[in-house]
Amino acid sequence: MAALVALGAPPVPKIFATMEEGPIPAGINPGEAWLESHGRSLGHFVAGTWLKPPGRTSLECREAATGRTVAVVPAGDSSDLAVAVAAAAAAAEAWAGLGGPERGQRLTRLATTLDSDYRGTMGALLALAGGRPLCRTLGADLDLGLRLLQVPAGGAQLGPPGLEGWTPLGVVAVVLAGPCSLSALLWKLGPLLAMGEWQGGRSGMVWGPWGRFGDLGDSWGSRE
Repeated sequence: MAALVALGAPPVPKIFATMEEGPIPAGINPGEAWLESHGRSLGHFVAGTWLKPPGRTSLECREAATGRTVAVVPAGDSSDLAVAVAAAAAAAEAWAGLGGPERGQRLTRLATTLDSDYRGTMGALLALAGGRPLCRTLGADLDLGLRLLQVPAGGAQLGPPGLEGWTPLGVVAVVLAGPCSLSALLWKLGPLLAMGEWQGGRSGMVWGPWGRFGDLGDSWGSRE
């Protein structure tokens, strides 16, 4: 009780009236901290780099639950799409050439990293972008997303039965309506990555969570 008083906990009627969540452990929202580390100005994440073409109109990224502007991104056009497709095509050959066991190991490492050091950041960003309660994005939502990455990763290491002799097609475009959950994204990406395809993504909600996920994927996908 003393600890709650020290945190300035609101009375129960106010909690039910506002439906606000309690204070985040350690007092710092890791999602907000990550956005601050980028100056709340993001870009198009292509080939491991945040691209910010000059002279573009800035689009506001809003917190789903409140409408508060939390970051800005530059508007994209066909030239950005061409750059992204070219980068994906360049990376696709190397990714496919790794073979199923190596791809599976890298995807498993990505899931393990996401489940440990970066869980809080990803959960907080998903809550900001999607409007779902933090307890859900940190818990069941993230657990399901990780499972949808781990299962195809395991299958790639073992070798899917009946697919002997199949070869990856190359670059696959993934279009998602926004806002979408991590599980909706990984339901599409997990099997494609495990089978050796390389993705170009387009979502109605492209800031924050997917940029952070792409950043992690680029780091762990290239690490030996």
